[in-house]
Amino acid sequence: MSKPVVSVVKSGHLPGNASFLAGKFERRQDDLELIKKAVKESIEMAVGSIDTIVKEGQTVLIKPNIAFLAPPESFAVVDPRMIEAVVWYFKTYSKAKAVWIGDNPSLGMHVGKARPALEAAGMTAAAIAGGADRIIYFDEEPLVDVDIEGATFFRHAKVFKPFLDADVVINLPKLKVHLAGTVTLGLKNWNGIVPNVHPSGEQQGVHRVDLGQKMADMYRIRKADLTIVDALIGMEGQGPHAGTPVEMNLVIAGTDTVAVDAVSATIMGFEPMEVPAIRCAGTEKLGEIDLNRIEVVGESVASVKRFFKRPNGDPIGMYKDITVFAQQTCPGCYVNVRGALDSFVNTGIDMEKFVEENGAVMVIGGGVPDFEPEMAIGKNLFITGDCWKYFPSREKVEQAAELAKSVTYYPGCAPVYIFSQLNKDLQSLAKEKELVR
Repeated sequence: MSKPVVSVVKSGHLPGNASFLAGKFERRQDDLELIKKAVKESIEMAVGSIDTIVKEGQTVLIKPNIAFLAPPESFAVVDPRMIEAVVWYFKTYSKAKAVWIGDNPSLGMHVGKARPALEAAGMTAAAIAGGADRIIYFDEEPLVDVDIEGATFFRHAKVFKPFLDADVVINLPKLKVHLAGTVTLGLKNWNGIVPNVHPSGEQQGVHRVDLGQKMADMYRIRKADLTIVDALIGMEGQGPHAGTPVEMNLVIAGTDTVAVDAVSATIMGFEPMEVPAIRCAGTEKLGEIDLNRIEVVGESVASVKRFFKRPNGDPIGMYKDITVFAQQTCPGCYVNVRGALDSFVNTGIDMEKFVEENGAVMVIGGGVPDFEPEMAIGKNLFITGDCWKYFPSREKVEQAAELAKSVTYYPGCAPVYIFSQLNKDLQSLAKEKELVR
């Protein structure tokens, strides 16, 4: 059996990266020429002729990673230059009847639906510049009920119809770390093919310790025909939203998404087996995880490898006057509380003034056996999820809610929406007193 091929190609120095990394994205033709060349090389190193992937008259759907309503300068979304270059490549070199681009942000209901998210990310303009025939806002499209054969946890899904209708699907993730998933690459990018349902279910469901298994299950819906990783500027640290950009100037491609993810994760300094989605998909033989069984062409992994700072999903003790009690909760609430607090503090909030004007913040998730309800007196209490009701400490939480200055509940199992909503609610408190710098 032949080894899956994964190509790793350098774009070379991109002149526009300096201003981009300094906080201002600008479309530069000299950047585009280098990126187009790297995209072409990476695809053709991985598959040979593009005609092996796209037959004459077929429709091609490019599925990028939006994640949030965020500008290019957030580095949380696929680089617009990559969008333009990939669309251009399929319009120029394939015999496709039409090239589409489409996605739905993971937290679309809370941080912007697909249309504004694609526009804010610069993807709409980039897709048009590349010659896309259609830009598809998934959350404006019909859904198809799908039973996922062989799935473990995520056995049924409503899937956006264009994802199933396209003849060829191109997976276009970004190279970045992730609080809940360790890294977010090709497998995690499939989270955008199902809708947002809050507080639980569909995209938000199965986001506990089983998130990696969910990604492997979702990959069974339909495998990508080709995965191309935007590794021009990656993200390390508190990804996928509050990390730090890392200039890599790479394009990584292959037909085996699991193999592409394994190589990409290794380039980031992770062992593929420590990434839940890659581990689950590899164990289930949905693709190759063993680098010894993958043919890496172009640049060697060792020559481009960089150890990315790892994400820390622990919210306890991170910020003064924000007390988190989560002794018996799963990562679903745990990491999303951390993500929300990172977002809140990173906006430049003056916590000393915030506490002086509003009182301190307390967050509770899961069971809290060592918790004293009186600790909530005078504080703004935020209670995440539903599982706290099923622990012996339920009465303590209810007493704390009676004693607190204010109480906000986030219902659902693994309520991923708190990632944005807790931040928004804290921001609202701060803005009332004009405490945001």
